[in-house]
Amino acid sequence: MGTRQPLILQMIHYRSTLEPRCRFQEEDSKEYGSPVVSASTIADVIKSRIEALLKKTKTSISPKPIVMRAEFAHCPNLSIIDTPRFDLKIACWFI
Repeated sequence: MGTRQPLILQMIHYRSTLEPRCRFQEEDSKEYGSPVVSASTIADVIKSRIEALLKKTKTSISPKPIVMRAEFAHCPNLSIIDTPRFDLKIACWFI
């Protein structure tokens, strides 16, 4: 799945969270919604948010990020940002 919006994945270490708890930041808000469990549901949410925003803005790429927080006892505190249209071949020119 290629993204057309930045995707920010925040991995948060919580000792008491023994099962992964993934939540998406609500659009136009700092609040996070209900936990999403299955990987296929997570992919569907990302895809539907991208399609809805691009249809609304009538563009092919948007700078507005999708933010997902994964809380789990067995993960480090780490943020990963996936940018749209990032091509490894182009990135190799800068190395």
